[in-house]
Amino acid sequence: MLNVPNMVMIGGNSRNSGKTTMACSIIGKLSVTEDVIGLKVTSICPGEDDFHGHHTEDESSGFSIFEELNPGSDKDTSRMLRAGSSHVYYIRVSEELIEKTLLHFLSTYINKQLIVCESRSLRGIINPGLFLMMMRLPAVNKRKDVAAYLTLADRVFYFDEDQDARKQFVDSLSFTEGKFSQIN
Repeated sequence: MLNVPNMVMIGGNSRNSGKTTMACSIIGKLSVTEDVIGLKVTSICPGEDDFHGHHTEDESSGFSIFEELNPGSDKDTSRMLRAGSSHVYYIRVSEELIEKTLLHFLSTYINKQLIVCESRSLRGIINPGLFLMMMRLPAVNKRKDVAAYLTLADRVFYFDEDQDARKQFVDSLSFTEGKFSQIN
């Protein structure tokens, strides 16, 4: 397990569970005082290609790392850029190459910046400084592995119930002395 204390990782139980909204809120808060990198990682399983949006990339190596440069589109990566990230990357990778790809990304693109990452699948190989789960009920995604991620989460937010709690959480979030903490 790779320890990445400068990463906030945000997972969810389904599409449209509030992951990107939470990521953008955290980026907006932390980018005032820190250099923040936005990251979205999609682990591609056979048959899921159409669920994860479209970027221009070469996947001949089994993975792609795309830097978002257009803040004007409706893609999640563009939203992260508009929220205040200095750079935003989208990684699309097959499950068997995810660890190798992330090690490459961290050693090539990251130099002490904070990382706000939208990915649930990375939690199996990375121990982030903070792991949040965003839940939408009823779950559209019927994958049975969600319960395992919930036990690993530092906080769980329910899309339809926790709007005030999410705002208070983000407002009180800080990164000091190499770790994430809440002021209140």
